[in-house]
Amino acid sequence: MPDPWKKKSSEVLSEHRIFTLLRELFVSPRTGRDLDATIVVAPDWVNIVARTDDGRCVMIRQYRFGTDLVTLEIPGGMIDDGELLFDAARRELREETGYEAARWSSLGSIAPNPAFQRNRLHIFLAEGCTLVGEQQQDSGEDIEVVLIESTRIDELLAAGEIDHALVAVAFQKACLRDRGHDVV
Repeated sequence: MPDPWKKKSSEVLSEHRIFTLLRELFVSPRTGRDLDATIVVAPDWVNIVARTDDGRCVMIRQYRFGTDLVTLEIPGGMIDDGELLFDAARRELREETGYEAARWSSLGSIAPNPAFQRNRLHIFLAEGCTLVGEQQQDSGEDIEVVLIESTRIDELLAAGEIDHALVAVAFQKACLRDRGHDVV
């Protein structure tokens, strides 16, 4: 098993609304050589597989700047400083969709891209979802809520209509839980 690399230095290159960019110098334990790495430090995120009691998933369509496309996703977002994971998930579901859930469970967490990111995505399953009010979108959101039959999720993933990697992982974890696996 490879050894961890020793960090020699860390420098903030720039700070942005949703992340900080670092330049860090590491030493390879195998070669002894220095390596310059660029690291993105961002808040942890939550996303929510939200299901109604009649077998539908509460999903959203929204524009994504990175791909310059409108995507089909599940609700989610950044965890506010000092906010508890469950509270962030409940808040994001309510703000983005107007729905609340009767039952919640954790589907664990995952590293979005450990090659250069330091944050984690925490995944939740929200069941018994019902519409309780209007969306409460922030100024950077323009979200359409769509209800998708749960039986169509595999088809949408296979067809590339759902192509956000973190959404695909959330559905995979939900599927594993549905088949009786413990998920972390």
